[in-house]
Amino acid sequence: MLLSSLAGIQEGKDAIVEEGGIAALVEAIEDGLVKGKEFAVLTLLQLCVESVRDPGLLVSEGGIPPLVALSHTGSVRAKHKAETLLGYLR
Repeated sequence: MLLSSLAGIQEGKDAIVEEGGIAALVEAIEDGLVKGKEFAVLTLLQLCVESVRDPGLLVSEGGIPPLVALSHTGSVRAKHKAETLLGYLR
């Protein structure tokens, strides 16, 4: 939840990316609990929507397969967020 709050401001976005946060968020989507997956995908959505560089980083960190899986098997909220993010990445 903290990363989601940080992703709401530019300095926070920069810090998350610089400290390897995208890889950690992808891992949370793969291996986390339901709420953790929801917050991870929300944070990735916040990072990628207004950025030119971050969507490419998400792809290079292997984020697409876990997002596709989450869009099929996650909670209703996680599915919606994953689908939104995948649509944005197209």
